[in-house]
Amino acid sequence: MTAEILGFGRPPQDALMSLRSLVPETAMTAELLGTERNSHAVQISKDGLLLTTGYSVLEASQVLLTNRRGESSEAIVLAQDFDSGLALLKPQTAIGLHYLETASIHSLNEGDELQILACDEKNAIPVELCTIDEYSGRWEYLLEQALYTVPLYERWSGAALLNSDNKLCGIGSLALGIRNREGHFEPGNMFVPVDLVMPHIEHLLRHGKKPGALRPWLGTLIEESNGEIQVVGIYHGAPAALAGVRPGDIINRVNGEKVSSVAGFLKTVWKQGKAGSEVTITLGTGKDARDVVIVSTDRNSFFAQHAAGTLN
Repeated sequence: MTAEILGFGRPPQDALMSLRSLVPETAMTAELLGTERNSHAVQISKDGLLLTTGYSVLEASQVLLTNRRGESSEAIVLAQDFDSGLALLKPQTAIGLHYLETASIHSLNEGDELQILACDEKNAIPVELCTIDEYSGRWEYLLEQALYTVPLYERWSGAALLNSDNKLCGIGSLALGIRNREGHFEPGNMFVPVDLVMPHIEHLLRHGKKPGALRPWLGTLIEESNGEIQVVGIYHGAPAALAGVRPGDIINRVNGEKVSSVAGFLKTVWKQGKAGSEVTITLGTGKDARDVVIVSTDRNSFFAQHAAGTLN
């Protein structure tokens, strides 16, 4: 009688690690996001590269990864892609157990049955892809296509969204209300499509950014209300702050073009040119209107200068 040795297939959960970041109290995002952040990270290659949501490691002084066996390692943040909101990591010690192949957003359809994976869940969590739509965030963030799932998974940050072939298609970013087919809002999650960065992994490894010019960034936190764009916060030392923009200001125009939504504002700013371009915004209306010229920067440089203590 001959014995046959069967291959061992690792469960997809083995590609997940828990992530803990420590952020200095002096960090620009410490008040907004906290000084201790917990998330997930998903391994995407045999050599140990992982993706997570960018805010979980932004300005971190230490990032610790732990696999499902309980083995831990400090991690290096190789790249922060502010356009997608994802970060690329690698542990200093090889502790990866498994990695996931990825799938494009173009392989997905609204109504698809998908799964959420987390590092300490025994089973995958079934969810429905409610819609694929635009997402705009107040921190000068815009995705043309984001993945919206229901029901809500409460430990979404950095979690993996898988298709029916167990391929990674999204990284968990937010919890929010999602309008369903009946027009009602229900709690759900927004996932960032991984194909926003997967074609550029080699460039991210070598240069810390995707190819092409970086977008102009003003350093504002903005919200839309009744067709108006209001400044609700300013990063200290950022271009908007240096130009005299203040919380409470209403943004009416960008280089003379009327704007009435966060998405419209960002698209208009970005078409002015690359980071470093001058952007003229009109604050207020009528006799109280004033024009402010902002010399934009890129987010990568801003946070690097703040960390080095070289901001003006």
